[in-house]
Amino acid sequence: MRTQTEKIHWILNSLFKMVKLEQNVITFDADSLPILPTIRKAVNEIYGKADKKGIQICIEEFENISLWHNEKWTAEAFSNILENAVKYSREGGTITLSFQQYEIYSAISITDCGIGMKKEEQTKIFHRFYRTPEVENVEGSGIGLYLSKLIIEKEKGYITVDSEYGKGSTFTIYLQKACCKNDRN
Repeated sequence: MRTQTEKIHWILNSLFKMVKLEQNVITFDADSLPILPTIRKAVNEIYGKADKKGIQICIEEFENISLWHNEKWTAEAFSNILENAVKYSREGGTITLSFQQYEIYSAISITDCGIGMKKEEQTKIFHRFYRTPEVENVEGSGIGLYLSKLIIEKEKGYITVDSEYGKGSTFTIYLQKACCKNDRN
């Protein structure tokens, strides 16, 4: 009963956040902040679930540069994506976080060894309440990826997915570099 209560609480909390973000009721300030503490916070939130499945989380070494984000909200976006990676990865698998710098954005990629998804599903997964029919028996609500997308877009970033059915997925979050702060509108 406690587990079910926690699930209901999470769903309701996520729904409230989602609606408030959609209607611009919630506003949050983004700033030029080091990204590594935000990533660590997100990993710490899902570490217990990964450990239960014997999933190793590897964070490739990268420079702790400052990116334009809000630590609390961005950690939630990362946590939602990581939670899906754990949920859909096989036991004993690996989830890898990697980093790539570009001129205006930096990209943080989360790669799992999960079930992957078909090409036609990849355009739908960021829609509110969308769940692929193949995972209808797996716990979930179809809110996490949508909420992550909303959060990252509020920070003038974006998310992409690249997936191979049966082999895994890579979600990449693009956040603006601190040097590009004057380009925001």
